[in-house]
Amino acid sequence: MYEEFFGFSGAPFRLNPDPKFFFGSRSHNKAMAYLHYGLKQAEGFIVITGPVGAGKSMIIGHLLDQLNRSNVVAAHLVTSSIQPTELLSHILSTFRIEPEGEGRSGQLEALEDFLFDQMNRGRRVLLILDEAQNLPIDTLEELRMLTNIDYEGTPLFQVFLVGQPEFRDTLKKPNMEQLSQRVIASYHLEALSEKETREYVEHRLAIVGWNKNPKFTDDAFKTIHQQTHGRPRRINTLCNRVLLHCSIEKKRTVDQSMVQTVLSELKAESDHAEFAESRQFAAKEEIVDVSRSDGAVEVGSDSPVRADQKVVVPFPKSNPEVNTPSAIKRDEKPAVSDVKPTSGDAAKGLNPAQLEEKNKPPAPKTKPADPALAQNASGEIAPMASIESPLSVLDQIKAQKKGIAIQQSADAEHRSPEPATLSDVANAIASATIKEPKAIAEKKNIKKSKTTVGAKERLPLMMSDPTGWRQSVVKSISDIRSELRASHIDVEKLRRKLGDVESKRLQGRAKIVSSLAEAERILKNL
Repeated sequence: MYEEFFGFSGAPFRLNPDPKFFFGSRSHNKAMAYLHYGLKQAEGFIVITGPVGAGKSMIIGHLLDQLNRSNVVAAHLVTSSIQPTELLSHILSTFRIEPEGEGRSGQLEALEDFLFDQMNRGRRVLLILDEAQNLPIDTLEELRMLTNIDYEGTPLFQVFLVGQPEFRDTLKKPNMEQLSQRVIASYHLEALSEKETREYVEHRLAIVGWNKNPKFTDDAFKTIHQQTHGRPRRINTLCNRVLLHCSIEKKRTVDQSMVQTVLSELKAESDHAEFAESRQFAAKEEIVDVSRSDGAVEVGSDSPVRADQKVVVPFPKSNPEVNTPSAIKRDEKPAVSDVKPTSGDAAKGLNPAQLEEKNKPPAPKTKPADPALAQNASGEIAPMASIESPLSVLDQIKAQKKGIAIQQSADAEHRSPEPATLSDVANAIASATIKEPKAIAEKKNIKKSKTTVGAKERLPLMMSDPTGWRQSVVKSISDIRSELRASHIDVEKLRRKLGDVESKRLQGRAKIVSSLAEAERILKNL
């Protein structure tokens, strides 16, 4: 947005590290010197640490731009929390290596083949691990073991570790002594000074075509350094917002008051985000319950839940007028006046109350063990809303489903079995007669495939046993790989011997030439 207002060719303060904007401060140049020293040594570990936003990713990008790809094969791996068993597969994926074998042995063979192949081509392999502070100790130990791959004492694999300051504490632990001894150089990035902060801002602006528009005052640069503490990423964030504010307000000068205004806006945005996050967290923690007379708590009230209280979730009670016939409701009893005595009862002299007690249906003999499976007088399963239980909601729902399943199975037992039809009998006979010949035919085919060794029978045999021939092919490839590796080693030895012979031949020729020159000098003196 502000690029068009100021006539820039691009955005000068992007947060994504771009190597073309690399600024060589004193600290960053020293870190680059350590990295180049490590490349020259071609062994061990180089460790670069620095706080968040100090420019570590920019240094990595700048180093990759400077590498001679004909001599060094480099890969950049950003780590999260890689476990030791996953490290080798991540390294192979970073170098785009596809292992032919399976398992860890296949992956290790693929890495060794890659390293030997690059050595024969005159190249060295470099792995740059970013965010190294996230690596577990076991993973770092696995990485150290992988760097032991060498050829006659010449290391074939080098690692640069880049991380935050806590990674230095990890290397100081007693169980990291072996890896620490492999570190040949280590450097910690420092913040930019006030002078370097000004040069950094002007450097990035100059790359996109800045011609003193907008103009930065001295107090503006001083405020930028004080508020960002010389961290490049913080400088980028602040200057990006300052330029945006200038373009909106149509200003051509950046002074201290403008920088303070932008800082106030950023602080307000940060406070608002923190406030919204705290409100969201508080909403998740809020508990709404209803206190009950029996000490339990129902969901839906303002009463807090104590540790010694149980929680009851009320379910909507069923409407008996809908689920039962309209003539007699589920919970209603016939009135005393509606009970008519029979002739036998009248002869016995029973009053209406005694007749009601006599006509009451008998109580069930057994009581269900699960209160959620309790049945009412009509034999239906009582709704869970009428049962108060300390069980959880999920347990009550499971109990209700279990009761329905038991009722369905009981109904199925009392249901009379359906008679089999003639078609069912015919299908059963047909299936029984087909199975035996099919099994016999399969046995004959297996016997034939084992006894015959013709060319036509090899393909069905391979299809019936795919693991066997695949393992034989993998074994053959492994044997060929071993022979090629041995051939590479022999060729390298022969090359060194030829080099020694050529060196000796040149030395002998030089001695002969020197002897002839000495002889000529003696003859001239005679």
